[in-house]
Amino acid sequence: MSNALIDICHRLDECLGRARDLGGLTLFDAASGFIDYDGLSYALNYLSGVGDIRVVVGDLGSVPRVVYERWRDVIRVYPDLHAKLYLLGNGLAIVGSANLTRGGLYGNVELNVMIRDGELYERLMNYFDELWRAAKPLTEDYVEDVEEVEVRSAKHSVAEFVNRVNKALASILGINEKCLTTFNQVQCSIIVAEAINRRFRDCSDLPENCVVETVAEVLNLEVRELARRLMREPGSAIVAGHHLCWVRTFINLLRTGRVDVDELSSGIKIYKAMVRAASRECPERPVRRPTRSLRGLKMSVTGIIMLGGRYRTDYCRWPSYSQSPIAD
Repeated sequence: MSNALIDICHRLDECLGRARDLGGLTLFDAASGFIDYDGLSYALNYLSGVGDIRVVVGDLGSVPRVVYERWRDVIRVYPDLHAKLYLLGNGLAIVGSANLTRGGLYGNVELNVMIRDGELYERLMNYFDELWRAAKPLTEDYVEDVEEVEVRSAKHSVAEFVNRVNKALASILGINEKCLTTFNQVQCSIIVAEAINRRFRDCSDLPENCVVETVAEVLNLEVRELARRLMREPGSAIVAGHHLCWVRTFINLLRTGRVDVDELSSGIKIYKAMVRAASRECPERPVRRPTRSLRGLKMSVTGIIMLGGRYRTDYCRWPSYSQSPIAD
């Protein structure tokens, strides 16, 4: 038992990253008080290739419908469950405070321990097996539409933070805030992109990075804290004219190594990769818009000609996904 503790980690994404580096992962058994789409999708994408998947969730909150529709065969419900346990095979387990949610991944202040010990792992597996056998199948009784869940979970202070970011952007760029708070590719994309390039043409870094740094300065935040607070917001929230789900999904692709470096060689390619990922991963309402965008990209030479040919590489890079403070 003296060698059981491998490491202390904090956010769940950090724990999963260290676990993947150790290798030999063969399964994903998770017990969590709460789950959401971002948490489960990220974990399974990050640990792509694992065999068996079983998730036991508590009945203290609703399960988003998109989770039910995609993974109900591998999810069961256990009354009053509040444990957080992740078994990954090869004697490796994570135990701590992080739920299998967006907040547990990269938002909340968490504390978890990563353990590799055959005897202790077997005891934890026995505990999980007992939960699994006693748990009930996930049915419609536990399900709620994702938009309704997000509306209730988004506290007033959270909505206010998104508004503060968009107001800061509007002031910095000297443009109408409506172009930042609504999704309108045709009317607003060029306006935003040209404003960024005009305002930060002479900055020493990429214009997009200078925008982020300036917003953080205006809000009196570190860049990483700004990014993490935005990553905690509902995917349907709109910042700088795009659903956060689009950005978050693409950043997750970068972090999990599931995007080819060639897809980052130009602004158009970055945009297409983001839209393609969003059309697969974003739940419900946010997914319909990237799906339409993909169709538009296939309808013309670049799909951007309708914007006068100006929405090219230099105008497609905000935010700078490959250099995002969340992407490392």
